[in-house]
Amino acid sequence: MKLGEKTQKVLDYVKEQGNECTTEEIRVGLGLEKIANVTGCVNSLVKNELAVREDGGKTDEGKKITIVKLTDAGINFVPSEDEE
Repeated sequence: MKLGEKTQKVLDYVKEQGNECTTEEIRVGLGLEKIANVTGCVNSLVKNELAVREDGGKTDEGKKITIVKLTDAGINFVPSEDEE
């Protein structure tokens, strides 16, 4: 399996953070302007069973906090080189 470039960056970032972080941490860490850019990548990771989403409650401003945790498959994921 080969992930899109942005999705692979999100996966790598979460691995670097100890296999768990919030979508906002991913957005800031990767220098992305919009949380929607992260959400699409996380959706792909969840669909491919490389990660799960957990509810992290709400911020002081009332915004939803989404925690992204890698599954064992996500932690051990190595992208295929032969698929384009």
